[in-house]
Amino acid sequence: MSFEIDFSGKVAVVTGAARGIGRAVAIALADAGAKVVITDIAVEGLNASKNKIDKIGGECRTHQADITVKEQAFGLIEEAQRSFGRIDILVNCAGILRAVSFLETSEEDWDATLDVNLKGTFLCCQAAARHMVQHRAGKIINLASNAGKVPRMNNSSYCASKAGVILLTRVMALELAKYGITVNALCPGGTDTEMIRIQAGDPKVLDKIIRGDLDTYRAGIPTGRLARPEEQAYMVLYMASEYANHITGQTFFVDGGQTMV
Repeated sequence: MSFEIDFSGKVAVVTGAARGIGRAVAIALADAGAKVVITDIAVEGLNASKNKIDKIGGECRTHQADITVKEQAFGLIEEAQRSFGRIDILVNCAGILRAVSFLETSEEDWDATLDVNLKGTFLCCQAAARHMVQHRAGKIINLASNAGKVPRMNNSSYCASKAGVILLTRVMALELAKYGITVNALCPGGTDTEMIRIQAGDPKVLDKIIRGDLDTYRAGIPTGRLARPEEQAYMVLYMASEYANHITGQTFFVDGGQTMV
């Protein structure tokens, strides 16, 4: 049996697509034939992502939205429905990280992180699932993090939000299975994105993430490097494909072995 992923005729919505993993996912889906609707609050980055999709001959619409606001999250899904008539795939990549010690984490830091990472995911999932129920089919992939399983120093709000995404994914999978909708979570480890480089602020810190540092990053990455955004996108393609039709409520770690040590 040949193994080929083809999303021709499918419509995908990708949040957080202005950079990093979100951009890589959107490009990969478009390259596999899906029509994509991409969203972010960063218009410049969103347009740059669209340009990359245009260059490979993909079909793409951009929609600026703040997914923490219900009207905007639901408006994103309505726009995708109006543009392409259906929604087959939703990939929630939008996320923020504020690296602050637990004792110094402000209420504002906590609320902002939980709003984007967990509430925004919930709102987009609910809006998309209501459309998918009508077709009795759909694929939802939520980006959590290995920080949702293994505690990370100075990341209390981020870890809590991503642990919430993992369990939200499982509850959704349980409730939506009867409608033919699968819901799974991707948990990236250290990935070479703008977010992690801003967090690190220094190449020496990136080296600590890879090697491990008991004071901050605990175990390192056994494969000895950060993941490429495209490597996270490849797992999304699989989860969104027909080959994963019987997989739901699962959490996939693409982290170079970080969570096994």
